[in-house]
Amino acid sequence: MLAMVGTAAYAQTVVTFNPSETKGTTSASGTPDKMEKGGITIESTNAAFNVKGNQHYRFYKNSKTTITSTIGNITKIEFTCDVDNTGSNGANGFAGVEGYTFTGDKKTGTWEGDADKVVFTASKGQVRATKVVVTIGTPDPNTVAPPSIEGVSPFLDKTTVTLSAAEGTKIYYTTNNEAPTTASTLYSAPFELTATTTVKAIAVKDGKQSSVAEKTFTKEELTVANSIAEFKAIGKDKKAILKLVNAKVLYKWTLSSGSISIYVRDHSGAILFYKHTLGLKANEDLNGEIVGQYTEYNATPELIEVAGVTNLDKLNHVEGAAAEPKVIAPAAAIDNLCDLVKLEKVKITAEESKRYYVVDGEKKVQLYNGFQLSAFNDMAQFVATGEYDVVGIVASVYKGVPSINLIEIKKVVPNAIDTVQETQNENAPMYNLAGQRVGKNYKGVVIQNGKKFMNK
Repeated sequence: MLAMVGTAAYAQTVVTFNPSETKGTTSASGTPDKMEKGGITIESTNAAFNVKGNQHYRFYKNSKTTITSTIGNITKIEFTCDVDNTGSNGANGFAGVEGYTFTGDKKTGTWEGDADKVVFTASKGQVRATKVVVTIGTPDPNTVAPPSIEGVSPFLDKTTVTLSAAEGTKIYYTTNNEAPTTASTLYSAPFELTATTTVKAIAVKDGKQSSVAEKTFTKEELTVANSIAEFKAIGKDKKAILKLVNAKVLYKWTLSSGSISIYVRDHSGAILFYKHTLGLKANEDLNGEIVGQYTEYNATPELIEVAGVTNLDKLNHVEGAAAEPKVIAPAAAIDNLCDLVKLEKVKITAEESKRYYVVDGEKKVQLYNGFQLSAFNDMAQFVATGEYDVVGIVASVYKGVPSINLIEIKKVVPNAIDTVQETQNENAPMYNLAGQRVGKNYKGVVIQNGKKFMNK
């Protein structure tokens, strides 16, 4: 049910959007996004309403966001904002919108007025809202507000639909695209859809009937990617079935939060299974298929889980041999993101910022203790102390410089044959080209110590 507050017979309606409960479809900038709840729609030209971790909604700079109501006029909208330590991403991003004010700490922004639609432009900067609360004014007692239709769309396997309306009303609905009447199905509990369906519903109270509310739930048809390279080509935030043949788990890292990152390679490249709950282990061989959503972070290709769909039901994973690093030149690191690589016989340098690099001509690679291994807490020990073989995962790219999360650094020790130096005996006998032994004063071509030269 929608929350009802106040003591009047026809009280205000408050609809609250929380990132952990109500989401859009986009997790990064550059695309529109939309979400709906309780008769309220929030739609933006450039926003992310499905950010990783569900910390906040992001309304990107210069985006235009429209909040509309089908259940009565909006009288108040409150944004609670996630302001960083520099004062960015606060409620002041919407400054200039008529009827809108924000607090000095930029943590709260409030619009007040009376309209069925309010437009916000983030002209001053990005806004990150941890909560959006929309208040609807007192409804006309002679009308019945239409019901709210909620559920995830698009969906992959199935979606659950929930209908709600003001207390004391009955809801009738259809799923066959026909207009609902009081002879249609009476709503009593949430129901599931497994195919693309339009749900239409009305609310009825005291003989009065609302207008028809409707929402279409679309089942996604997944693309099939036959390799990691094909999966990366489907585009950001798209979902697909990834087929793996003779793939390998290169490395598994458990974050301090308890979530797990898994690096996987097949014949076409490598990818990060980011923050997975799957039971994969390091060095396992993978064959089969898995559903996931493609995204990128700092150029790192990632497969993220799709709730309720990503699993190992069709992916065979068995213990295999230890993963072999790919030997590359430092300049090639940027072309091997997420892969296990080895840089051979390289020298490690440091910058004043205590960052450590391997330099290859005009290119350089940062060496970073991203997996928090104690062996690399003191990187200064490797600087200007000889040549090393470096093994790690090419984890990210920042400002054009790839970064390797270290797994092993091993000093190169010359073997015996490398240290053999040829010795020359200046008193060795000399011979002319006829094979006759000659003295040091002989002029012409001679042979000494097995080498031919002109003796002058």
